[in-house]
Amino acid sequence: MPQYETLCVLHPELTDARIKELTAWMRKIIEDGQGVVAQVEEWGMRELAFRVKKQTRGYYVRLEYTAPPPVLKELERNLKLHEDVLRFLSVVRPAPTASAPLQTQAVQPPPAPPAPANMAETSAEEQ
Repeated sequence: MPQYETLCVLHPELTDARIKELTAWMRKIIEDGQGVVAQVEEWGMRELAFRVKKQTRGYYVRLEYTAPPPVLKELERNLKLHEDVLRFLSVVRPAPTASAPLQTQAVQPPPAPPAPANMAETSAEEQ
């Protein structure tokens, strides 16, 4: 099953209880479609870069889950219809490869040009 990540921006005037209720509602949609929710993060209230539905702030909630593709369509359909959801974005996460573990390589700066040994020699060469 593919792995997905969905980030939702909820209306800023919602109470904490209503936010928990919406998060549970999204989770139920995923689990009813044979999906598995791996992680739910509440990022809290943040300023928006531009106005969305006349709002300058929004409450961010991020879900990480694995589910069949029809579950993603059903979740997005429900999010579009819900009035408390300002915006949402779903992305497919790449599956980790078991053959090659991730290795981080340090980026090394290019070697510096050699410094002249004597300033008098450089000025004589330039002239």
